[in-house]
Amino acid sequence: MASLSGYRDQVWALVDAKSFYCSCEQLFDPKLVNKPVVVLSNNDGCCVALSSEAKALGIQRGAPWFKIEREARRMGVEVRSSNYTLYADMSRRFIEELHRFSPHVEQYSIDEAFVRLDGFKLDGLTQYGHEIRDTIERHLGLPVRVGIGPTPTLAKLGNQAAKQYESKVKGVIQIDSDHRRNWLLARTDIQDIWGVGARTATRLRTSGVTNALQLAEKDPADMRRLWNVGLARTVLELQGIACISPGDIDERRKQILSSRSFGVGISDLDDLKAALAFHCQRAGEKLRKQSSQAGVVGIFLRTNRYKDLPQHNKSSARVLMCPSQDTYKFLSSALEQLGQMYRPGYEYQKIGVILDELTDAKNDQFQFDMFDTSALAEMKRRDLMAITDQMNARFKNGIKPASVIGSTNWHMRQAFRSNRWTTRLDELQVAKC
Repeated sequence: MASLSGYRDQVWALVDAKSFYCSCEQLFDPKLVNKPVVVLSNNDGCCVALSSEAKALGIQRGAPWFKIEREARRMGVEVRSSNYTLYADMSRRFIEELHRFSPHVEQYSIDEAFVRLDGFKLDGLTQYGHEIRDTIERHLGLPVRVGIGPTPTLAKLGNQAAKQYESKVKGVIQIDSDHRRNWLLARTDIQDIWGVGARTATRLRTSGVTNALQLAEKDPADMRRLWNVGLARTVLELQGIACISPGDIDERRKQILSSRSFGVGISDLDDLKAALAFHCQRAGEKLRKQSSQAGVVGIFLRTNRYKDLPQHNKSSARVLMCPSQDTYKFLSSALEQLGQMYRPGYEYQKIGVILDELTDAKNDQFQFDMFDTSALAEMKRRDLMAITDQMNARFKNGIKPASVIGSTNWHMRQAFRSNRWTTRLDELQVAKC
């Protein structure tokens, strides 16, 4: 049976950047400061990031831009396309800055990270949190919030409170007493607890547990017996006993999807093949990054249901003879499926690749069909894929299937994208004196 043992001598901080995408845009374009800003999703579809000024106007995250554009423009909202190259580079710099304050930094997402602060004097940690906040804003220009607590879960809740009460606490909250912990837990909905999903929250509510304090008052042993060890550990974390490490969380996907809507409708088969090759490569990289292999390759093809045009939506899946990590095996299967489902005369809006039946991949263990006797060839293919991934990570253009290079008509629309200020020499800021 899994252990519930934990630690009482740890200190965690969760540092996250405020409206990260919008903050990056405002950092390199001063005219956006203190203005309502929205950043759009792929192909300028929906609002995925909002500045505080945009939120104050009532704009909702996820709102389709084409529906709100006229009113948003009237209210003076500035719009930008997602600039993932810029955001990824600023995220890297953000994590590097955090290493100034602790050798133990665990990145949780593009704009937040857990920082271990063991050994620091507890009565000085709030001031240290302000130092983290001020240093990052001074060095990078990014506003951040800091939550500090004896467990990662409490640090996460502290960070949420730092957002909610930012003007009162200046972006930093430390949970350093039972009184402060209980006050915060009593005001935290059960579904706002890190690691408690919507389905679990619904079941907990039916049993009378509606907030974090009520959950913290449960017996961990009973929660393990009646629920599961994960929820029992969450109870311990809420009680101040650290037993969940962000780095220990199994974030392996059980299914890998790569998909993107086209900037314009696509009817040409070669353009669809180019997009499909791109998504096979991208899905393969994700698969190998988590050391998995896929047994099933699926694809789907969609027209735009919002347009008054003939509709054609198809999907299919093929089982591979043996599980593989090889992008080119995925591409071969995907192209064969595309050839069977493609119909001329339709304007397609989206294509995607799904890798399923994922299992752990080990370089010294291969499964073959009865007609394949070459383990060496399979090992070489895995080595080739590893080298390809390294080249693509190091160089901008890297190594791609030839069909990806052959066409660019399928690339996504980014009508409002800003410059990639930090990674492209031809897009550097220009100072005029």
